[in-house]
Amino acid sequence: MLKFALSREVDGMNFYRQKLSVVKDQDVKGVLEQLSEMENGHVNYITQLIENVENGNSISNVKIPEQDVSFFKNREKKELTGGKIDDIASELSVLRMAYLIEDDFMHFYDNSAEKINDVEVKKVLKKLSSWEKEHRDMLYALYQQRSKEYWNEMGFTPLF
Repeated sequence: MLKFALSREVDGMNFYRQKLSVVKDQDVKGVLEQLSEMENGHVNYITQLIENVENGNSISNVKIPEQDVSFFKNREKKELTGGKIDDIASELSVLRMAYLIEDDFMHFYDNSAEKINDVEVKKVLKKLSSWEKEHRDMLYALYQQRSKEYWNEMGFTPLF
């Protein structure tokens, strides 16, 4: 299960790195860079867990790293402005895909934690899930904000 989780985290990290060349808005680029770095931290953490398991050691020997979410808290307070309509539409697509990736990761870790009896593994999976939830929620807020900008540029607001 840890190896599967590792592959998913690597995929997420690579997604964010690849999308850096697509988005034009520097704020969105900053979010993607930060997410890439955080996913890289997850990759390193899960790699350490795998090494401990393969060496017959307890995963409790691997310290759960702290995740600095101040970037996201500061990001939520900042207003995004400007941008061409096509750029905003492209960014919305990237943000939606990023949101879905983080949501999928969160549910994967939650569902896996429910199926595991090992208390230490359950703790690790719940922590990973909480990190992914923070990412997902920040991306959703940014997606909502950019959607409103898009609607304003287009001169309408959807009924939903």
